[in-house]
Amino acid sequence: MSSVRYCKCHFQNGESNHWGILDRKAFAQKGAKAHFAPDTPLLPQHLLLDLNFDWEEERVWGSTTYDLMVNGEDVREIVFDAANLEIDRVMLGRRTLSYENTGDRVILSLDKALKYGEVVQVKLLHSVTRPSAGIYFTKPDEAYPDRFKTVWTQGQDEDSKYYFPCFDQPNFKQTTEVKLHLPKGMFGLSNGRLINKKGSAKESFFHYKLEIPYSTYLLSIVAGEFSEHKSRVGKVDIKWYVQKGREREGKNAFKDTGRIIRFFSDYTGYPYPYEHYTQIAVPEFVFGGMENFTVTTQTDLTLHDDRARLDMDSNGLVAHEAAHMWFGDIVTARSWSHAWLHESFATYFDALYTRESKGEDEFRYQLLEDAEMYFSEDAHYRRPIVTHVYKEPIDLFDAHLYPGGAVRLHYLKSLVGESLFRKALTLFLKRHEYGLVETVDLVRCLEEASGKNFDEWMDQWIFRGGYPMLDVGYQWGAASNLAEITVKQTQKAEKKEEELLFKLPLKIEFYYSRGSEKFSLEIKNKEEKFSFHLKSKPLFFRLDPDYECPAKRVKLEISRSLLHEQLKRDKDPIGRIEAAKSLVAKSSQTDIKVLSQCLKKEPQWGVANRIARALGKIGGEFARDGLLKAVNSPDAKIRAGIVQALGEFMGDEKVARALKKIAHGDPSYRVEAGALSSVGRIKAKNCRPFLEGFLDRPSHNDIGRSAIFRALANLEEEQAWATLLEGADYGAARSSRFSAIQGLAKLAGRFEHLKPEAINTLKRFAQETRGTPSATFRGKLAAIQAMGELEELSSIPTLRKLAEGETDGRLKRRAEETIVRLFESARKPAEMKLIRSDLDDLLKDNKSLRDRVDIMEKQKDAKQKSKKKKG
Repeated sequence: MSSVRYCKCHFQNGESNHWGILDRKAFAQKGAKAHFAPDTPLLPQHLLLDLNFDWEEERVWGSTTYDLMVNGEDVREIVFDAANLEIDRVMLGRRTLSYENTGDRVILSLDKALKYGEVVQVKLLHSVTRPSAGIYFTKPDEAYPDRFKTVWTQGQDEDSKYYFPCFDQPNFKQTTEVKLHLPKGMFGLSNGRLINKKGSAKESFFHYKLEIPYSTYLLSIVAGEFSEHKSRVGKVDIKWYVQKGREREGKNAFKDTGRIIRFFSDYTGYPYPYEHYTQIAVPEFVFGGMENFTVTTQTDLTLHDDRARLDMDSNGLVAHEAAHMWFGDIVTARSWSHAWLHESFATYFDALYTRESKGEDEFRYQLLEDAEMYFSEDAHYRRPIVTHVYKEPIDLFDAHLYPGGAVRLHYLKSLVGESLFRKALTLFLKRHEYGLVETVDLVRCLEEASGKNFDEWMDQWIFRGGYPMLDVGYQWGAASNLAEITVKQTQKAEKKEEELLFKLPLKIEFYYSRGSEKFSLEIKNKEEKFSFHLKSKPLFFRLDPDYECPAKRVKLEISRSLLHEQLKRDKDPIGRIEAAKSLVAKSSQTDIKVLSQCLKKEPQWGVANRIARALGKIGGEFARDGLLKAVNSPDAKIRAGIVQALGEFMGDEKVARALKKIAHGDPSYRVEAGALSSVGRIKAKNCRPFLEGFLDRPSHNDIGRSAIFRALANLEEEQAWATLLEGADYGAARSSRFSAIQGLAKLAGRFEHLKPEAINTLKRFAQETRGTPSATFRGKLAAIQAMGELEELSSIPTLRKLAEGETDGRLKRRAEETIVRLFESARKPAEMKLIRSDLDDLLKDNKSLRDRVDIMEKQKDAKQKSKKKKG
């Protein structure tokens, strides 16, 4: 339940709604094309970057010196990536060269061709004011007078060129030196080891050097007034830097870093290769984290106080970024198309550390969450894990690449066997250390280590999109002691004339009151039947009992008694979750009773949350009472799940009283926030003043205030408009602006006369010029999304301006997607909109019907008990 786990992806949390499949779009946007690694006529050997900084003007200036080795014949020009840089002078050795500055490149034309193997030195003097990407200043302003003063860089994907001339593609690697000239007393950090530091009356000076070659996007610069922590684990210095006064929060976030580095070194058989591993937490970071070689940058949102530790830890993010030292830094994908070799591995290694530190149950639940995140995105668009066709490199950093690739890696490891998988990784890292790789390089190492051919597996799982959806049925033959299992692959291909089938080697296990029997099977056809001669009738069974293939969905079409036994007895959390989910459809009072009983006893928070979710979806008085009886669980994470489930009980005064009591005070920030959010979801009577009364209560990263804004939006009361407007504006609490902006869109959608003001406000947020690009990023993202919700065509010119003028690929893609959505909405027949509305109403009516049936059953039981007493 960490608030930040995925480092750079831009997908939304949560499951897709029931319209996801109908609205699935193509991944590749208009204008997308095939991308490949560029030619390398010149190979950078060493980079010396010497920089100065001016916070007042937000200006960076200095020099870039490259040692270049000639790697081609007849090389007559040198071309650097350089976006919107002012170039003052260029020198080749001691000679001044003429050059052409195109606005995105600096081209040096040479009088004569360079010789193959020759090494030349080029020096460029350059500057940039208010860079749009690559390097970000943060400083106080009128809206945020207490903002921390820093400067930090973010090179991925190809943004280093916005502050110095470079070779801004991953297939160029070099060693580096970085010299920083900073205001007096300010600390500076860059890659590698500090070889010189000095201070004067005018400046602080820092000189760093990293002797290992690495890609340009991994170069890092951070400066500010930070507090240092230093310890040692084995031969590695573990360091982290946080804003002064936040040392305790830094310890809570980063205290397990040394264990993580040691675990990854042992697991891969490749020890961490440098003398230190450093993390620095910066404000308003535009990602979760960035794996700059030896010096990871982290968002300061991952810092947390002791109370927040009830809800979260930072190990997911810390482990993810640390894993990149191996997968992304030591070995680097030759092109972004193969970025799963970075992000899928880092996401999976985060899960592996969860298994190491928290056990198998937590590990499997994390894999389930990863799988569901990927399934949700697949409902919106589908793509292969490896694809060359995209518009912007950042488009690839999505839920397919992160959790989608991670759950595939788990299945691959299960097929190879863990010991051979680790052997293959050791071979992969040692063979390609400090080099460039593609997917085929990993495949060959797997084949050498295991003796198996993985071409077919890669073709199914990596080079095409989609995943298996299995309908599983069961019949028991009492006379023959035969269990018959039917499995149907129900996933659909993107094209009607195509068939999307998977070959799935899996296991199946049948469970008795004592012991079990396990069998291997292979699913490869659209529909198959398997028969198993068993010693006796099983209490329940599981397909894939060890959860070796998380990248699949299973729908159980079996009896309630089997599901009840599975929920009560299965030792695997995934099995208990499967059973709870299957009991939602056509549920009976008995099902609710079993779910409620299991909720009270369930020790694993993830399973408890899924049982609570099932009860919330079923609805009715019995389900509500089952949740209320368990809401005082000693586990904060379980309480949070139950409070969220209680948000399904629209207008229920009993639930409202319980939620308000919890909102008044709980040891957990997240539980309090969940209670506030659910109060709004159920539209509790006269609760707007109650909600607004908690707006100034402090919470971790303002999750309480965010919950209140969501609750106010769900109440759909016009009186909340002013509160949401204030919370959405630049200058409001940064972490809760997103929720307030979404709330404005919801209210404007409900009250037509508010729509003009909402659209104008959203346009202003989307084009905000106050603050730096990092300060306005999340506000812009929220405004774009909100404009899509309002389905107002007048937003399109603003969105086009963003799509064409923004540097950040995430903003560009969201703006372009929203434009398409608005046009499609305008063309959509009124009948389709009515059908959607009717379906939403039907879902609500089903819950109302469930309530009435529960009351009738309750009355019937009471009458029967009364008759028995009279008899």
